[in-house]
Amino acid sequence: MLKIKTQLKSGFSLVEIIAAFFIISIGMIGVLSLIVQNIQSQNVNKGALIAAQLAQEGIELVRHTRDSNWAASQAWNTNLVPGHYIIDYRLAAPRAISFSNQEHLRQDATGYYYNPDLSIDLNPDSGYARTIDIVANPGNASSLYVKATITWSDHNKNFSYVIDTILYDWK
Repeated sequence: MLKIKTQLKSGFSLVEIIAAFFIISIGMIGVLSLIVQNIQSQNVNKGALIAAQLAQEGIELVRHTRDSNWAASQAWNTNLVPGHYIIDYRLAAPRAISFSNQEHLRQDATGYYYNPDLSIDLNPDSGYARTIDIVANPGNASSLYVKATITWSDHNKNFSYVIDTILYDWK
């Protein structure tokens, strides 16, 4: 009688392979979801950083108007009456909003943000809107409350950034 010896080779069964693929795919889904969240957070952070800089620029432009009034030997609050305004680097003083969507900033070829002069402008809308609110300070006639508000949307979510200050006639 002839005996045939069979050797059992160790290996993975089909069930073990499927289980391993399942565990690896769950891990990959977790890693991919973290990557997507990271990209979304970067977009939100980029928008917030631009908004913060645009808001600070708005406050600085109003401050520049006050300082220019002093340099021209005018009253410190000339062109700074309480109201709802727009301002950009091209304007000498805040300008009252005169037409719809005028607070939406455009971006020129050099990357500067500005308010359009007309409702029809060839440069693209930047997605950001800036308004400046000037309010009289009832407790101190030689100061004004100034608030810059930036609004934008990203992936159908609306965001806003607000910065405010008090301007004084300290000269």
